[in-house]
Amino acid sequence: MLMLNSSMAALAASLSQQLMQVKELAQEYVAALAVPAQLLCGLFAFIYIGVGLWGQWARGQKIDFYGLLRPFAVGLVVLFFSGFVALLGLSIYPIELATKSLNSAVQTNYQQAQQEYQQASNTMRNAMAAYQRTQVEQEELDVDQVTTEAEQGGNYLQLFKTSVHLLVSFSSLVLTGMVYFFRIFVVLATIVLSLIGPFAFALSLLPGFENNIRNWMVHYLRIAMYVPLSLLVSFVVAVLFSGCVYPYFTKLITALPSANYTFAHYETAQNVGFSIQLITLLFNCIAIALYACIPTFSTWIIRSESKANAK
Repeated sequence: MLMLNSSMAALAASLSQQLMQVKELAQEYVAALAVPAQLLCGLFAFIYIGVGLWGQWARGQKIDFYGLLRPFAVGLVVLFFSGFVALLGLSIYPIELATKSLNSAVQTNYQQAQQEYQQASNTMRNAMAAYQRTQVEQEELDVDQVTTEAEQGGNYLQLFKTSVHLLVSFSSLVLTGMVYFFRIFVVLATIVLSLIGPFAFALSLLPGFENNIRNWMVHYLRIAMYVPLSLLVSFVVAVLFSGCVYPYFTKLITALPSANYTFAHYETAQNVGFSIQLITLLFNCIAIALYACIPTFSTWIIRSESKANAK
C-alpha cells in the first residue's frame, strides 16, 4: 500500500506538471477564441443599445448615455481578456503566497517528526520480528493459550485489527488522492473558465444574461481560492501530525525496549501498534473531512451579491 501511495503521488505530480503546460497552451487559444467573442459582443452591443433606447423612449424617460456605455466597457474587457484574468488573479496571489509560506514553515518540523516516528516504528517492528523468530526456534509457544484465545474470539479480534489496518491504508490513499485532486481540478477549471469567459462576457449584453459577468467572476475567484485553502488545510494537518500524533507515537514506541523482548513487551507492542492504527485512522478522517470542506470554505469567503442579500 505504501508503494501504491508513492506511485499515486508521483503520477499525480507528473500529471499536474503536464496540466500546467496545457494551461500555458490554453492561454494562446484564449486569445484566438476572443475574436469570435468580440464579434458577438459587437452584435449584442447593437441589441443592447437598441433595447435600451427603445425602452427609455417608450417610457418617456431621458436617455441615459452612461448606461449605454456598458457594451463598450464589456468589449474592452473581451479585447484584453487575458490581461483582465491576470489582474483578477492578482487579488488571490498575496493570499496564496502567504499560505504557501505558512505551509512551508511547518513542513520541516513535520518531516522531522515523521522521520523520527518511522525510525522508532522500524525499531519496534524489528524487535517484534526478532521475538517471533526466537519463539519459533525455541518452540516455546503456549499452544493451549493460543487455542483458548481463538476460542474466546481471538480470530474476530485479529479480523478487526486487520480491517483497521486496511482502513488506515485506504484513508491514507484517499488523503493523498484528494491533495492532488484539488491541484489538478484547479488547473482544469481555470482553463475552462478562461476559454468560456469571453463568450460569457459577450452574452451579458443580452436581456436576461446581465449577471453573467458577476457569476463568472464569482466562480473564478472561488476556484482560485482552492489553492490557498488547500495550503491552509495542509498546514493544519502538518501541525496536527507533527505536534500531536507523531511525537506521541514516538514516545510510546521508545518506551519499549529495542531488544530482548519478553511476552509482556511483545503484547504491549501489539497494543501500541493497534492504538497507532486507530489514532492514525481518526486523524486521516479529520484531514479528509477538511479537504472535502474546501469548496464550502471557498463559498463562505466568495459569495455572490444575490446570496448575500438573501441571507
